[in-house]
Amino acid sequence: MFNQLQRLLVTTGTLSAATILAMATRADAKDAVAPRITTTVTDWVTQIEAAIVQIIDVQIAETEAGLQVVLETTDGRLATPVTTTSGDAVILEIPNTRLSLSVGETFEQFAPAEGIALVSVTNLPDNRVQISITGTDAPPQAEVSADAGSLFLSVVPGIETATDLGDETIEDEAIRLVVTATRTEEDILDVPRSVTVITREEIEQQSRVTPNFYDTLGTLVPGLGPPNQADRSNAQTLRGRGTLFLIDGVPVESNLLGGNGLRGLDPAIIERVEVVRGPTGLYGSGATGGVINIITRRPEEASTAWAEFGISADLGALEDDSFAYDLGFGGSGTEGRLDYVLNFSAQFTDQFYDAEGDVIPQSFPTLAESTILSGFGRLGFDLTDEQRIQLSVNHIRDRQDVDNLADPIVRDIPGRQKARAVEFALDFDDVEEPGSTSTNVDLTYSHDNVGGSRLQAQAYYYDIGVRDLPFDGRNGIFLDVISYGEFESEAYGGRLQIETPITQLLELLWGADYRNERNQRILDILDPDAFDAGVARSIDQRTQNPPYVIDQLGLFAQLQWELSPSFTLSGGIRQEFVELSVDDYTTIFGDDVEGGEVDFDATVFNIGAVYRATDNLSLFTSFSQGFSAPGFATVLGSPPPIFSIDEGFEELEPQTVDNYEIGVRGQWGNVQASLAGFYAYSDLGSFVREIPGSSRVRVGRAPQRNYGVEATLDWQPAEQWRLGGTFTWNEGESDFNDDGEFLALGTFSVQPWKLTAYVENQTTPTWNNRLQLLYSGNRDRAFDDGIETVPMEEYITFDLISQLQLGEGTLSLAVENLLDTQYFPVFAQVLSGFNDANYRAARGRRISLTYSISF
Repeated sequence: MFNQLQRLLVTTGTLSAATILAMATRADAKDAVAPRITTTVTDWVTQIEAAIVQIIDVQIAETEAGLQVVLETTDGRLATPVTTTSGDAVILEIPNTRLSLSVGETFEQFAPAEGIALVSVTNLPDNRVQISITGTDAPPQAEVSADAGSLFLSVVPGIETATDLGDETIEDEAIRLVVTATRTEEDILDVPRSVTVITREEIEQQSRVTPNFYDTLGTLVPGLGPPNQADRSNAQTLRGRGTLFLIDGVPVESNLLGGNGLRGLDPAIIERVEVVRGPTGLYGSGATGGVINIITRRPEEASTAWAEFGISADLGALEDDSFAYDLGFGGSGTEGRLDYVLNFSAQFTDQFYDAEGDVIPQSFPTLAESTILSGFGRLGFDLTDEQRIQLSVNHIRDRQDVDNLADPIVRDIPGRQKARAVEFALDFDDVEEPGSTSTNVDLTYSHDNVGGSRLQAQAYYYDIGVRDLPFDGRNGIFLDVISYGEFESEAYGGRLQIETPITQLLELLWGADYRNERNQRILDILDPDAFDAGVARSIDQRTQNPPYVIDQLGLFAQLQWELSPSFTLSGGIRQEFVELSVDDYTTIFGDDVEGGEVDFDATVFNIGAVYRATDNLSLFTSFSQGFSAPGFATVLGSPPPIFSIDEGFEELEPQTVDNYEIGVRGQWGNVQASLAGFYAYSDLGSFVREIPGSSRVRVGRAPQRNYGVEATLDWQPAEQWRLGGTFTWNEGESDFNDDGEFLALGTFSVQPWKLTAYVENQTTPTWNNRLQLLYSGNRDRAFDDGIETVPMEEYITFDLISQLQLGEGTLSLAVENLLDTQYFPVFAQVLSGFNDANYRAARGRRISLTYSISF
């Protein structure tokens, strides 16, 4: 451990020195044209900081009319704030300014005066400071004046009008911490569930280490499996069960593919990510482990553009084929009642190397040799002050070249063997290259006052196709052929929800959801002679997963009752109707299956309570039920003997999960913390189970229970320092044989315990450094119970992120796997139980350099 720490300090010091050297080089270049000669790095940093006005103190005093906010500066040269209104808040944004308080980087004061709920002052990217003043009933009025090195805001509380009812929108996210993943906006302290909110700044920061969205979630979200360095979220469950992915409240996953297709999601289009941990039925089928709601970027009041360029490479030998590049540009703005957001990005990757200097083989979930192109657009129009319509389109195209494959020889070597890459350039003749293409379109209409209620209606379309790398199943491994398949999923649907205030303290949310989804998987059988010669050419097609259609209709109602200022009760019900339709088909193994239709429904409930012990501390408890149809593709593709759609109801029957949770969370100035425990049980679980002696899996259906503990802590002990972390421990068992004996679930379902930690230092007002670690523990329960063929081994990784304000933009230096540790991600360890050719090592030490700018 001492040697690791010593290496960490030496490496960190070296990288910091390299950053300073780059800064000095930049300074020397500026000296060539600057009238004043800068002779040291310190002088250069001082020049940059001198151009930024520092706010050193924030004071609030109550007045007869409302309150006064005073911002004290170093020299009083604050620019005139840009003022906007959003919901019940007035927002003032000051450019070329930074908040530099003696304690913390954020100022907050709750209920400083009657009619004022919150005053907050925070730093924004690109040297901007935002002041948000939220009214209790309506947006306050703020008058700005300046005198003797200070900026004064005279604030008068707003007066509620009839049109203010239901006026809170998703744009309130920048004002106070709310959770739209529960389908209504709420203060996070009033939600009777475990909740994680990831801001745009956090997402952008983590994307400097890796742009893979799944890895960002695995690093930041407690309860979620650790990063798996793959193009999908396999072996990355939430509390040991399935996760429902949403974009702006619309499901972006399928029964066949889950939440695949998001690894190329550009962080620049994300405003925030909200995660509700634990089963919920609010969005229908799929959220037995929780909901991850990706909220896309909101338009700016003034026209704004942004751009970034990044380059990364493995540090082992800086091999030419380890370089990767990413670039992106976009813009947003508002013109009268019209607003827009546009963004385009591209990622180009080559090979990746492990810590031992070996190429990581290109097996199906890797990210190597990829070209990812993505585009996002949103156009919104305010029909009236109360009505709005907007159209959003997001498209991601990912294609992968093949220069190597996993060497099959490792299958025949005794003992656990690391996957090896063997050079093998493969051209694709009459079939498309590996990769994925996804498109989602969302049309939203909202009306803030329909007889005193707020209405929101959405219509959407979602389409995704995924092609994995060819699989050489010769020698009897899989069908004795070379297979190359495409997953196809298409869905359309609509959502309607209405928020109706019954009394001032009682509010009802009600509505309906509809979704029609079609899935199938077709396998191309490749010509073996052409394949050995480096050409993928189809000679036959077989149906691995027959076309099947799922129709879903859900009706829901949710009630929230504020019994007192400190006690809130909420509860709801959802009725779900599902129909599965499958035609007669023959499995890929030659078994004939009679098709048909199966109808089933489920009724799920939830109830929760929150007690505000103080303004900063809340206690919560809840009972919630989640509902999920099993992975029909696995059931239909590998059915049990003598199976038909009409008679195989137990294999097809959905699961209902009962979840019990208790927790506490608090936000005290410079400390934020949470602790929660949960227990979830289902009479008929749904989990992936290995078929011994084969490379196949099947869906297990038996009683299932999951339980665990999650904790978070963030602390800002001084103005320049931030530190914290998360802790996740969960376990799960199933009564596989229905004999009362519960055995451990496999690691596909339950990942090892996880610990994350970080320390962040604002070294100067323009230079920030963050060191973070992730520890994934051992897990051998499933191995000991005979459920898995290999135990899961522990590993620990460190990452460094250094960000420097340069001019109008930010230069970021990130080092992934700082200590160059050789380890194997959890997903690779799980797959090695089937085949050592899947036992891929993780990436070694890798450096990334990114410059981003907004203007």
